[in-house]
Amino acid sequence: MPLPTFAPPATPTPRPATLSRTQAAARLELNPAGVDKLVKAGMLGLPIRADAVDKISGRERLQVLDGELTVLRTDARATADRDKYPSDPRTWMGFHVQHTDEELEAASLRWWRSDPHRVVDNELFAVTVATFPVAVYRIVGTAASITRADEDTPRHHYAGQLLARVHPGLEITFPQDTPGHLRTLAKQIMNHRIVVTSGGPVGYLEPGTD
Repeated sequence: MPLPTFAPPATPTPRPATLSRTQAAARLELNPAGVDKLVKAGMLGLPIRADAVDKISGRERLQVLDGELTVLRTDARATADRDKYPSDPRTWMGFHVQHTDEELEAASLRWWRSDPHRVVDNELFAVTVATFPVAVYRIVGTAASITRADEDTPRHHYAGQLLARVHPGLEITFPQDTPGHLRTLAKQIMNHRIVVTSGGPVGYLEPGTD
């Protein structure tokens, strides 16, 4: 019997270099509005590159076994509302990869309706855009509190130490002065996704939730 003749290998289908908004949403398990937030925050560019999406797709949801993580679900960068906060010197609210560390802190740590004792006690404070962590802080106290004229519940400004953040190109940095045990926790946070349910921007990731 003659030796077998094999069929030639199939020509691989080339992967597209760019993705549509809908395709990116499917890969990231987001709705299209979530992809829009990532684009506006500078985490994804236009056109949306497939390799950039692949860099953050497939991440598992962060789970807490003990203790609790404070989570801020923020939006893409927008101009600060001077009408609501007339004495606040902030330029920006929300997140963008081009924020300086000072701009990031000003936008991330104020002014939030939240339980200050709980936030300070939790110590770690993760900032997310469309479930993707973009920064982690160590909360060291409450810097100030205000009650707006149109509200009866105070909002709080937290004092914190930056432990990790996202830069252009989805590069993640960890400041050199971060204590070792907190650096390990910050790396875990930054390499996961975080999903919490809350009535406002600030929520809490507790044991038994993912």
